[in-house]
Amino acid sequence: MNVAFMPDEAQSHAGGIGVGHVPDQDARPQSNNKRSLHILCIDDDELFRKIINQCLTRFEHRVTVAPGGKVGLELFRAATEENQPYEVVITDLCMPDIDGNRVVRTIKAESPKTPVIMMTGRGTFLEGDGEAALPVDAVVAKPPCMQELNDLVLRIVRPAVL
Repeated sequence: MNVAFMPDEAQSHAGGIGVGHVPDQDARPQSNNKRSLHILCIDDDELFRKIINQCLTRFEHRVTVAPGGKVGLELFRAATEENQPYEVVITDLCMPDIDGNRVVRTIKAESPKTPVIMMTGRGTFLEGDGEAALPVDAVVAKPPCMQELNDLVLRIVRPAVL
């Protein structure tokens, strides 16, 4: 998995993580951290949604998947209104209804402290002409190594205050 942290994160986290793979069904989570997070994953690829849901659930996270940006934003807002906000959002860059750029900008405008991870199979991170850099917390190449994605999610979500 290639991870590019955005400038704010680059100082607090080490550089990239090596290229990985999607684990097979029998792969067991290796993380010692048992923290369970409320995660929203937005991706138009049905197979990828199933894989990421299965894998992150095996790490004991509570995962909700959305088939596109419109539904993802609706789920994000509903969870916030119900006082059960997502602790992290993982979104694809290229989606047909509302793309990842717009998803990120909307989420950060409504909830600036919610960490957002952008995933892309394109190998590059695209910005529109004249647009400011996206306020994402990390960019991850598809397909990710699920162990490394779990580690990243745990690292960018600040621990709850006890």
